[in-house]
Amino acid sequence: MQKLIHSAIAAGLVFAVSACNLFLPVDPLPPVVSEVSVIQVVTSGATVSGTVRDPDGKNSRQDKKSGQITEYGFVYATRDKPTIEDGTALKIGNVVTTTPFQFQGQITGLNVVTTYFVRTYAKNEGGGVSYGVVASFKTDKYTVPLIQLGAITDVTKSSATVGVSFFDRLGTETISSFGVCYSSTNKTPTISDSKTEIGSNTSGANYTATMTGLTAGVTYYARAYAIYAGGITYSQTLTFTPGEPTVFTSKKSFTMYYSNPYDLDLGELVSQVGAEDLTWYPYNDKAGIYPKNGAKFAVLGQLTFDNVKYSDVTKAILTTDFINGSYTDANANKLPNGTVVAYITNQGRYGKMSIDAHGQDRVNASSSGGDMQVTILTYNK
Repeated sequence: MQKLIHSAIAAGLVFAVSACNLFLPVDPLPPVVSEVSVIQVVTSGATVSGTVRDPDGKNSRQDKKSGQITEYGFVYATRDKPTIEDGTALKIGNVVTTTPFQFQGQITGLNVVTTYFVRTYAKNEGGGVSYGVVASFKTDKYTVPLIQLGAITDVTKSSATVGVSFFDRLGTETISSFGVCYSSTNKTPTISDSKTEIGSNTSGANYTATMTGLTAGVTYYARAYAIYAGGITYSQTLTFTPGEPTVFTSKKSFTMYYSNPYDLDLGELVSQVGAEDLTWYPYNDKAGIYPKNGAKFAVLGQLTFDNVKYSDVTKAILTTDFINGSYTDANANKLPNGTVVAYITNQGRYGKMSIDAHGQDRVNASSSGGDMQVTILTYNK
């Protein structure tokens, strides 16, 4: 009996010790990172990419101890197998939301004609640090192609032509691609913006490129670019603004009479069904613009008619929705005097219309009023 008691006590002690071991510190499990890829090497830097994955836990305690990834990036040096302690760390980010997670980095400020070693690294909450396989690259000494942008010519409402020139020749460098990049928002456009590629290096020195898909009245920024073994070089920046298109119907004022249809291509009352772009204030309906045959409209607001540009019209959100113009329904009226309305006709022409004067709402069929004085200008396609 006494032996049984001693055995039970011993077993209990073993269990207690084992239970206590569950709460002892464990080594943090390092996150898993992949080998690095060197994408491009330039005179004093390189573009590199890597992949990071979540920790591959061995048990629940280890997972809990290791936690989430808190930092990842690249580490590089002129010696093999660089670490954060003896190399230069290029931190890319902190949070990895999905795995595997790919990332890129730009290493800059390197010495010319020097061999470097680089690899990925990642840290986690438990203090674990992991390194990927080492890759090496050697910077070179490149002759940067000199490229410039010439005069911008042949500007239309949606395109412009520009000259591109190389000068001081290229030495031994080979250009894989060159052309013009442009943007209406980026004042120093890059090849990530809109671009027109001219081709690869040839024996010539002067070229032209046509920028398309432009919007009239919008200011654009343009630079020539050349991609070569040492990286990408850009020219100076030029600005230009495509002109407004020619006018189909010049500025014209007239009265829209109660319950009549109007053609905004010509600015005239029409009787032929199918030619009208709107009906103003139909019988037994509230005052307003009723779009017809696919014509679309948008209220721009109370603006100076002559200051509204073609680009303001084309950027408006045009719809076939009814536009309330009732003065009786004052809170809902969208057409007070001085309002400018953008439109596109059923023939596909953009235009603008100002509300110059608005007649009173008709109280009944026998009452007068209900007319609206407007001014329009319709552009060519």
